[in-house]
Amino acid sequence: MPVQKLRTRYIIAGMSGMVFLLISLLAVRNDLFLFWIIPVVLLLLMLAVIAIDRFFLVMVFFIPLSVQLRFIVPEPPADLFLPTELMTILLMLIVLYKIFAAKEYDLSLLKKPVGIVILLLIVWTVVTSLTSTMPLVSVKHLLVKLWFISAFYILALELFRKKGFLEKVLSVYIAGMVPVVIFNIRNLYASGLFNQLAAHSSVRPFFNDHTSFGAVLAFLIPVCIWFVNSSGSGWKRLLYILALLVFIAGIVFSYSRAAWISLITGLGFGLLMILRVPWKLSIPSFIAVIVLLVMIWPSVINRLNTINQTSSGNMAEHLQSVANISTDISNLERINRWKSAVRMTAEKPFFGWGPGTYQFQYAPYQFSYDKTPISTNFGTGGNAHSEYLGYLVETGLPGFVFYLMLIITVLITGLRAWDNIEDIRIRRLVIALLCGVITYVVHGALNNFLDTDKIASLFWMYTAAFITLEMSYGQKEHSSQTAVRHHTYSD
Repeated sequence: MPVQKLRTRYIIAGMSGMVFLLISLLAVRNDLFLFWIIPVVLLLLMLAVIAIDRFFLVMVFFIPLSVQLRFIVPEPPADLFLPTELMTILLMLIVLYKIFAAKEYDLSLLKKPVGIVILLLIVWTVVTSLTSTMPLVSVKHLLVKLWFISAFYILALELFRKKGFLEKVLSVYIAGMVPVVIFNIRNLYASGLFNQLAAHSSVRPFFNDHTSFGAVLAFLIPVCIWFVNSSGSGWKRLLYILALLVFIAGIVFSYSRAAWISLITGLGFGLLMILRVPWKLSIPSFIAVIVLLVMIWPSVINRLNTINQTSSGNMAEHLQSVANISTDISNLERINRWKSAVRMTAEKPFFGWGPGTYQFQYAPYQFSYDKTPISTNFGTGGNAHSEYLGYLVETGLPGFVFYLMLIITVLITGLRAWDNIEDIRIRRLVIALLCGVITYVVHGALNNFLDTDKIASLFWMYTAAFITLEMSYGQKEHSSQTAVRHHTYSD
């Protein structure tokens, strides 16, 4: 390089450094300490452009550690999860550029059945946002859904095609979650380890409450078990064993009954797959159980009304309180929300009230005899406490059907990948991922968190993983890999 050009670069760099130092001193003098975030933001922007795979890993690590803005600023104009939601928005913009301008992404993957159902769900969300009773709330809800799908499904479809990258992503999410669990247990220990009431807020500011915290652990524990069994011997296996023990302690002391039930169901599902129980036997049996439950439901309700065990720090009593719909305040409030959702749906059955509007609109639909000491009329008490009812009341019957189609299609995609992959290690990974999805399918009946980065990231990444794993390891797909366009990312 010519001496003159080199000298010019040194002069520009020196002057830029001096200007930044001067601005920094002025910022510190005026207590503007947030100014120091600017270099970090610029570094992340550069990383996103130069090495999007590494940026993705950094973002995934910080997802469990992200903090809602309302825990930092009272009554913020937009309740984002920082820093990950801003990073997700950036990835959405990059994905849109690479699809429509650079034309770098293989759009054939988006034509898979899951992709078609996602498109139908997005289109209907747009329609119901236009007919919404609160358009601004619904548009914000739509945008959140778009940047989650863009980053954790569309981009993940590209990145997971790189061998071993999915395992790195799962590892860094686990690594980011471990300190959060330790933080929660330490806080809970200070309040009394068996203090069930303290568990509701001991995980803040990283999670809003213990239910979403438990849902993430239920998602991760099957994958953590897979890492323990597939890492061989050595320090890596030891680290995963320690992480698994931390997660088990975390979910036990989360006091989230929905998380316990969903994890047991998910692991039971995985056991059926490992034992290779024929679906011709298991599926009819499952349907028979559902039909029987419907037939005896009045008797079940009468029995539940006689159970008076309330939420407790005693694990056995706390689990038993799941069935208490007569005195347990948490269960009664959940039923209050469900009844409100049904009444709202009866009024607007087709288009619904609009995405994200339930919590602001349900108050007038609470009947006095359904209210509990924790009921509220001010839109501060959360959502419908059911992913399924949430879609029904907010996007109407079509939105509810599209969401059910999404869940069914994701499960079928995972089962097909498992059936089509020969590699035993990868087959077991698919089982672990399916177990994670099952935990949310069950948990979604009692809560809804798909509009948060911590749950949405796992759900969409697991969905993308089913497709890319079948593409890379499937019996029918593997032979045609040479015909697939080769993608390279920085190592």
